[in-house]
Amino acid sequence: MEQKIFEICNIKIGGQLGQLPTVLIGNLFYKGMPEVKNHKTGEFDHKSVSKWIEVAETFSNKTGVPHFLDIMAMYPKAMEKYVEFVSEKSRTPFLIDGANAETRIAGLKIVDEKGLQERTIFNAISPITSESESEAIKKTHVKAAIILAHNEMDFSPNGRITILKGFENEVGLLETAKKAGIEKTLIDTIVFDVPSIAYAAEAVTLVKEELGLPAGCSPANATYDWRLAKKGKLTREGFIAANASVHSLAQFCGANFLIYGPIKQAENLILATAVNDAIIAYHSMRRFNLKPLTQTHPIYKIF
Repeated sequence: MEQKIFEICNIKIGGQLGQLPTVLIGNLFYKGMPEVKNHKTGEFDHKSVSKWIEVAETFSNKTGVPHFLDIMAMYPKAMEKYVEFVSEKSRTPFLIDGANAETRIAGLKIVDEKGLQERTIFNAISPITSESESEAIKKTHVKAAIILAHNEMDFSPNGRITILKGFENEVGLLETAKKAGIEKTLIDTIVFDVPSIAYAAEAVTLVKEELGLPAGCSPANATYDWRLAKKGKLTREGFIAANASVHSLAQFCGANFLIYGPIKQAENLILATAVNDAIIAYHSMRRFNLKPLTQTHPIYKIF
């Protein structure tokens, strides 16, 4: 299957294994982020958040691993402030990722007002996406979105393909995205807990084999909810190692993007991802004569 490559704000994502580096996506303003003083009004420590963005972008530039920002707002007013801040402090793509439809729509509106469509990825279109959200996406002309391949009736990797394509009288999520005007679809194969990362990784491979679309997942959804970690039974170093390990599993199954959780893990995850990208690229070059499509690929930057 021919592998699609989408360009979002001058950053390419997708393709065959080894052609492009894995895009990492760090969470900002998430529930529990100590720098956020008030999730409802959007008050936060600008200096500290700026520092974390700078650290991520510095490591991104050093290694060649692209880095996006995921804006996780709880309320509409906060979303507006966060989008304005991120759009001024960084030039990278960012995700509109609100806790509810009202908040996500507020994010789309501020994106439209500021003309930030080329940098915006809507997160996410799913089986519960409302008509009002679809209309807002179409009206604001945002062209990139993550599609959450969540099939409540079939949790298997194949079930995630089914929910994307549609079945019986049910419209598939790919068609839902198309009707909303989305042209650049990134498939999130959904993680529920740490063991389920195996299914999400297999689903990444299936998406690429059957649909040729960029795919990835968020292992951090599981690792940060891991019972041992939450109970403090893992050392800090042990958690960092385990977290990098599960992200690597998805990466070697072909993930084009990984949502790695709190941006404070950027330094650890970016370096681990860069090493893996270089190994994957070396194998693709030697075995299949597939060369990286960018001169800033990690194989050229870190060795």
